[in-house]
Amino acid sequence: MNNTKTIIRNYWDCRSSTFDRSPGHVIASEKEEKAWKSLFQEKIGGGAREILDIGTGTGFLSIMLAEMGYRVVGLDLSEEMLERAEKKALGRGVEVEFKPGDAENLPFETGSFDAIVNRAVLWTLPDPKKALAEWRRVLKPGGRLCFFLHEPHTDGITDRFRRQLGNMVILTMERRNPWNQLHNSGKLGVELPFRGGVAPPVITKLLEGSGFERVAAEPMAEIGRLKREGMPLYSKISSGKHLQYCYTAINPDRGKIS
Repeated sequence: MNNTKTIIRNYWDCRSSTFDRSPGHVIASEKEEKAWKSLFQEKIGGGAREILDIGTGTGFLSIMLAEMGYRVVGLDLSEEMLERAEKKALGRGVEVEFKPGDAENLPFETGSFDAIVNRAVLWTLPDPKKALAEWRRVLKPGGRLCFFLHEPHTDGITDRFRRQLGNMVILTMERRNPWNQLHNSGKLGVELPFRGGVAPPVITKLLEGSGFERVAAEPMAEIGRLKREGMPLYSKISSGKHLQYCYTAINPDRGKIS
């Protein structure tokens, strides 16, 4: 593992103990959970059986998909995150195979999965283009890619003040340092091209350039609304209203999933 990946892994290892204290990282309500599962039913469908969740963290997506009946492998660079994911899966009574690994160098054979999912992963990677090439490699012909990523934060004076105010509350309420963030990657000595979020046209162009077809980007307004409903006021203040998008694409090589 190179020095950059070691820094990133260590960051997420440290973050694992407080990760689920952030309201946006957990399901806010039964309505939100139902909305997520409905989205996966639409975007992945019943034809997919083997699903890879890249950057699973504490298992947010992996556990939901396992509850829907899929066979799921949850991959993460941080073994501390994986330990917490395993405990959560056990508590929910579902089986997920959690495995350590790098999103840019996947430890799987070509064509291993019917679908790949992830949430807020591309912005954490030094080489998003390499990652997409790897994701396409391990997808079966006709396999589906479905992932989630926020647009950039607005950066006016009012927005900065709002975030700083929210951060001061997070410091107390979540017992973590909100200024120690991977999107401030320059302070850690790593370069992340998409840190802080990225505009949808950038991602769709990258997906098409990586050989994916039927590329789409859809704002997740309803899930975003449900998530915000369950957040405490300080989280609403600090998170702002930048949208999360659902990106979907198909590996076009041969055939497709029904």
